[in-house]
Amino acid sequence: MLSVYGIAKTDFLDGILTAQYNENDLNLRYCYKDNELTLVPSVSLPSNAVSLDFKRRFGSSDKLSYHFNFDTDEWNAVYKHTIGKNYKLKAGYDSEVRVGWASIWAGQEEGKAKTAPMKMKVQFMLQVPQDNIRNPSLLFRVKKRWDL
Repeated sequence: MLSVYGIAKTDFLDGILTAQYNENDLNLRYCYKDNELTLVPSVSLPSNAVSLDFKRRFGSSDKLSYHFNFDTDEWNAVYKHTIGKNYKLKAGYDSEVRVGWASIWAGQEEGKAKTAPMKMKVQFMLQVPQDNIRNPSLLFRVKKRWDL
């Protein structure tokens, strides 16, 4: 059995057009990006699955991301707000799992490689299921990098 895989990229209409072939699937993706806006429509063949990603930056601390899958009508949206270097607020909704959520991250994301082992981020997240809003979940997560 012969397996074929390949990627081709080219500049097209101020963006990048990518064609990716794997086995019998062809994914076509176009990415337009400037300082404030990112727009990424894509189509998969032969399934004809079409999706759209949209990101909009509102200044240096606010960003809205949206993804829509046309063949399933599923979508998600995320709003991010950064406060200084150490705090990030996020809120979003995912229609596939029907959950709205909000979270706060505390911890510095930027830094040099020498300080990376000391980095730690903490997240508190509140999830509210659309089908049962009286049963929210509070999650706590710690991300820590360990160098041995």
